[in-house]
Formats: sequence, C-alpha cells, structure tokens
Amino acid sequence: MSQVIFLQDFFVHQHLGGGELHDAVVINYFKSRGLLYDEVNTYNVTPEYILQNTDKAWFISNFVALKNVCKALLAKYCKYVIYEHDYKFLKNRNPIVYPNFLAPDKSHKYNFSFYQNAEKIICLSKFHKKIFDDNLGLSNIDNINCSMWEDSDLELMKSLNNSPKNGKYAVIQSDNKIKKTKETVSYCEKAQINFDLIKADNHHDFLKILAPYQALVFQTGHPEPTPRIAVEAKMLNCNFMSQKNLIGVAHEDWFHLNGNALIKEVRDMRDKACLKLESILL
Repeated sequence: MSQVIFLQDFFVHQHLGGGELHDAVVINYFKSRGLLYDEVNTYNVTPEYILQNTDKAWFISNFVALKNVCKALLAKYCKYVIYEHDYKFLKNRNPIVYPNFLAPDKSHKYNFSFYQNAEKIICLSKFHKKIFDDNLGLSNIDNINCSMWEDSDLELMKSLNNSPKNGKYAVIQSDNKIKKTKETVSYCEKAQINFDLIKADNHHDFLKILAPYQALVFQTGHPEPTPRIAVEAKMLNCNFMSQKNLIGVAHEDWFHLNGNALIKEVRDMRDKACLKLESILL
C-alpha cells in the first residue's frame, strides 16, 4: 500500500488558520489508516528528498514556499494531489481583480504545468472549482463541497448551538488585513448594527464566544473557497451576513441547513471526502 507524504507551508501547530485546521483533519485521517509516511514543510523540501521518495503518494496543500525545481521534479516523477485552499494559479492568488474571476491570458497565470501534472486538484466548493475550471481548463479538477472538522469540533458546536442568543452581532477582531476587520466595523456602523468585536486564543474558545450571538458579520476581499467560519456560524445557529456572491459554500445545495442538521451533513461530507482522497492517492 502506498504511503503519503503531506506537504504544507505551515501546519496547525505552527499557524492556527482555517487551512491548517482543515489539513489537520486530513492528516489525522491518513494517520488513522496507517497511510501517513511524513509531514514536511514546503520550505524544507529538497530535490534529494523528492528523488528518494518517488514511490510515495504526495498530498500537497499550501505550497507557496515550495521551490520551482521541486515542483518540476514532482511533476516529472511523482504521483501527487494538490489540495487547494486559494488560487495559486495566479501570482497574487486573488481572482477578484478580474471580470468574472477570469484572468485574461497566460501572462497572469502561474504553476500551470504543476497543476496539469497533478493526479487531481481538489477544490473546496462548486464556486471554487468553477474558478479553477474557467481559468485552467483542465480535466483533473475535483471538488469536496466543504471544509472539514474533527468530531470533537462538531460535538462542541452541537453542545453550544442551543445557547440563548444575545440579540447582538459579532465581528472577528484581527490585525490580519485579509480578515477585513476595519471594513466590517465600518459596514456595521453605517448600517447601525449593534456589534461586538470578538477574538480568542484558540479555536474552541472562539466557538464558545461566538455561540450566543445572533449573527456573524463577515466581509471579504476575495472569492472565498468556503470559508470555514461561514459554516461554523450556521452550525452554531448564528446567522451569517456577508457578500454571498463571494462565499463559496453559499453556492452549495446544503447551505440552507443550520444547527444539528448541518452538523450531520458536514460530518457525512467529511467522511465521504476522506474516502475519496484515499481512493485518489492509492
């Protein structure tokens, strides 16, 4: 049975972000199946390491720090899956600057041969996949329809989603410009929305803080492949206010669900997605 090498720019113990939390679920699944051979930061991958492991299946998440020579060797000698969390076929990784999210020509695109030679490119929503389809036109693009959570995350949200609501709206407090806290606060003030800025040092504490709120207000500056926070808010029975045309999961058939019904759907999608990933790699 093939063994899997998992590549990522940063793992969840190094950076607590949505992509890293998602990847941790996949890594734990591979471990539970006895499939995981190694976890390697992309910036530590060398040509020698690749050539020593051409018999392995490679699972490649965020790869901004992966050297071009390593991409070329993987494309030539290895079986690999690209697990996309954004749009690394563009140099700026954000298709919002283009009409219909479509880059005009090859001069705007990047990593084409790396995508072309992948066994599969895995996207996280129909919306995410369509942007890849429109820009790359490749036949190896697939979709798992959502992000992933551990059972412990889902059980926590199930225990919290009957919390009495306080009638207020929540805004994520972050110094990261991508999170657009400043713009979201400005939107709430103009709309005369009664809001609180919320933050926490870890994921579960954040969910506990969010649960009593009536809604989460979220502004974005790029087409979101999911985002996780949209699904988490709805699993907690909080309304989710955002630019729906930029929210990947808002285009999914299950997005009308909330609370426990959504938790069940997310669990089922995760289990099916993990089996799909295993079948592609092995």
